[in-house]
Amino acid sequence: MINDTTAREEKSQKSESRRHFLEDCLFFSVNAISRQLLKLAEAEFASLKLSPAHASLMLILYDNPGINPKKLGEFLQLSPSTITRFIDALARKKLVRRKNCGKNIAIFPTQKGLEMKPAIAQAYKAFYLAYTRMLGDGYAHRLALQIHQAGQRLAGASAPENFHDPDL
Repeated sequence: MINDTTAREEKSQKSESRRHFLEDCLFFSVNAISRQLLKLAEAEFASLKLSPAHASLMLILYDNPGINPKKLGEFLQLSPSTITRFIDALARKKLVRRKNCGKNIAIFPTQKGLEMKPAIAQAYKAFYLAYTRMLGDGYAHRLALQIHQAGQRLAGASAPENFHDPDL
């Protein structure tokens, strides 16, 4: 009887230590909430046949017609190859067009892309309302701000000039 009790207690402690590790792990927590938010966002954008990421790119284009792919990547914090794939996908749907400007490329929404602006804005609003209903408006705003600030700090800390070689 004592051995069974001891085994259960040890198992419970191991389970508890795993739970605590995951609760305190920013990487795990951010990825877990990202997956949950992605499900909500995909549900809101499904009727538009756009991914939430493609819709985000379209919103940036509406406010910045003629933006270059490099600047789009900075806004969305995505690599140049990912931005190229996004632009290619949206161009196939005839939602964006490229314009060569000397050595640079400018990206513009097409007329069809512009016509989607109200629907994209509505889907984003519905997405925002869905998660703020679950989290509370103030908490959702504070959490988004804290995650954004943490991302900026991590990006600054991982910049090459901020690396320090202890062997030097």
